[in-house]
Amino acid sequence: MKKNKLLSSSLAYTIGNLLIQGLSFITLPIYTRVMTQEDYGNYNLYSSWVGIFSIFIGLQITGSFSIAKIKYENRFKEYIATSTSVATIFFVLFSSVCLMLSTYLEKILGFSTGILLFILIQGYFSHLQGSLSQYYIQTQETKKQLILSFFMSFGNVVLSLLFLFTLKNDFLARVLGGVIPGIIVGAIFLIFIYKNSSVILDKIYVRFILITSIPLVFHILGHNLLSQLDRIMIGSYMTAKEVAIYSFGYSLGSIVSIALMSMNTAWIPWFFEEKKKGNVDLINKYKERYLLIGVFLTIGFLSVFPELVSIMGSADYKSSRDFVVLIVISCFIVFLYTFPVNIQFYHENTKFIPIGTLLAAGINYILNYILIPKSGIYGAAIATVASYVLLLVFHHLIAKIKYRYNEISFIQYIILTGVVSIYGIFANIFIDNLLIRWGGCLVVFIVLVLYYKEDVEELMKKVKNRRK
Repeated sequence: MKKNKLLSSSLAYTIGNLLIQGLSFITLPIYTRVMTQEDYGNYNLYSSWVGIFSIFIGLQITGSFSIAKIKYENRFKEYIATSTSVATIFFVLFSSVCLMLSTYLEKILGFSTGILLFILIQGYFSHLQGSLSQYYIQTQETKKQLILSFFMSFGNVVLSLLFLFTLKNDFLARVLGGVIPGIIVGAIFLIFIYKNSSVILDKIYVRFILITSIPLVFHILGHNLLSQLDRIMIGSYMTAKEVAIYSFGYSLGSIVSIALMSMNTAWIPWFFEEKKKGNVDLINKYKERYLLIGVFLTIGFLSVFPELVSIMGSADYKSSRDFVVLIVISCFIVFLYTFPVNIQFYHENTKFIPIGTLLAAGINYILNYILIPKSGIYGAAIATVASYVLLLVFHHLIAKIKYRYNEISFIQYIILTGVVSIYGIFANIFIDNLLIRWGGCLVVFIVLVLYYKEDVEELMKKVKNRRK
């Protein structure tokens, strides 16, 4: 019974996650054709700042919910109410400081004080929406979680399109399309949690919240800076049109991450269980298959990305083809980085994870500062790859020194990244020749089938037996 509930919950959360991420790619060709490049670029800049501001506004309190559910199981709603009060108080204080410094922030953000208000409001309500989502996850209310995901995803799309076709300002239309569903969900959450809790603010919970959540701020900040700094700095050195082209190419290249990270989600529980049992040979056997599947998925995407650029974007975004390969390579490196990071999670020691992400973000800033003025958006893509390579090296060394990690060696990282990079160069050389690229992918597929010949034959036997 518990096993079935776990499987159904995992499936529901995966569907919800894929829905949110998948819709952003499905609607990409609509937005790139309806919106001007300048408005599309400005909206991506706006989204980057919302992501960074929301880290501080919400203090990453939702990251403490899983621990609090165990620690304060019978008083979980009281804890959620207190966490919401803490976030609300901090939102008011943080917003007051930002508005006092609005003249200075206008220069940094590149937006007016009015847009700064939208950034602050959306950051706060994004936290409330995340709190409700985490509440449903921790209480295993899968249907409500799915409904919430559907509402947020489709609400954003429907309202954005409605405003795009009724308002003259495309940028404002997209902003309103994202803000309004968040405000509705946030308001419902506030009414629900305060109505069902006898406590609004408890100092015992406050202390626990601050101790567990503040360290997470630095970890999430590092990841956000890694993924958003390039767009922000392109906006500073260049124009909104370049931000639009880079954002489009980055979003397109990141499609491969959905598949790779979904694989990691499935891999972690199996890996942890077998690791505890000491099944080293079994882990090594499936690790090789897992890695090669990751390589093949990446190569498969590299074979079709030029066509995706044409389908998903208008002619104005064709130049993004020049750097999409670099974004895909960086996504593959992030996939490799999960191996040494998973080891740190396995040993319940995550203190080095925020250090690594912040260091990588710092390096990313320096490289962007050097490369963007010289090479433009292509330089930003190079900086992204280099930053993730250094992040992988950092975590591999931590895992190797601290836990004697030897499941994947530096040589294996180099070979795997080399294969993907060489194929990426091949795909770029033949970027206008579909037959050669697809032929190359077919060759890789045949090699993989021959390599896994025994597994394929075993799978075919199982299928035949089931039919009988």
